[in-house]
Parts: sequence; structure tokens; C-alpha cells
Amino acid sequence: MSRGTIRKLRAAGVVTAMVTGLLGGVAVAPSSAVSWECDRGLWESRGGGDYIKIPHEWEPIKVNANCYVHQGARGGEVDAIQRALVKCYSQSIAIDGVFGDKTFAALKRAQRAAGVTADGKYGPKTRDAIKWPLYNEPTGKFKRCTRR
Repeated sequence: MSRGTIRKLRAAGVVTAMVTGLLGGVAVAPSSAVSWECDRGLWESRGGGDYIKIPHEWEPIKVNANCYVHQGARGGEVDAIQRALVKCYSQSIAIDGVFGDKTFAALKRAQRAAGVTADGKYGPKTRDAIKWPLYNEPTGKFKRCTRR
């Protein structure tokens, strides 16, 4: 992820915080609770210029990784799961951002391999159990798979 992208994400967060403050605030779910459906895939720093991309819910003021993704979902959050399934679990599925039957079956196989309930649903337990591809920010190169 480029430094420009990081700056844009931070700037968006500042603008959102200012607008929210002007409008009187917004109730936000505690970060420990599963809050809502993931709506994008965002990069998380692992230090030393390394990042993983995992599904998140974009909330006012903060980004929440305690969310879920179900069959039928579409978008960057699905792309992040598919990339993990292909890179870390050698699953032969398309990385197309569509959570269809093949992604569902591949996620169940990864859940089984990770030792969690193999139900084909993505949530915090699956997020923490499965491996994610680790990329180096300066080079953009895949390094290895790691747990969050």
C-alpha cells in the first residue's frame, strides 16, 4: 500500500470525524462485539513495512474488523478472503470479489484446516484462525502467510 493511499485513508477519517462532530456524534458498537457486515477489504500494518489485507466494516470515526461476510456478498471484503484462500490454502478459485459456491466451499476447507467450525461463514473467529497473505509495502511482493 502506498504512502499516498495511507494518507488518503487518514484524511478520510479526519473529515468523517469532523462531520460526525458537527452533526452531534454517532453511537458506535464496541470493538469487541461483532458489529455488522464487512463492506471492504483494508490493509493492516504488521510492522516493518509489512501488511495484510482483511475484511473490515467502515464505521464513522473508525474501521472495525469485527464483522462478517456471507455467501452472496460482493466487494473488496470478499476479494481479501479469496486472496487468502488462494495464496495460503492453495484453493483454485477466482479472485473476483463474488462470494459464490466455490468461495463458500473453499472457506469451509480453510476453516477445517484452521480448526474452527467449518460453516463457510466469515466472522471474527474465522478471521483470527485462518492465515492471511503478508505483503511488503515498499515492494508489494508476497512474503508468506501469517495469522492476524
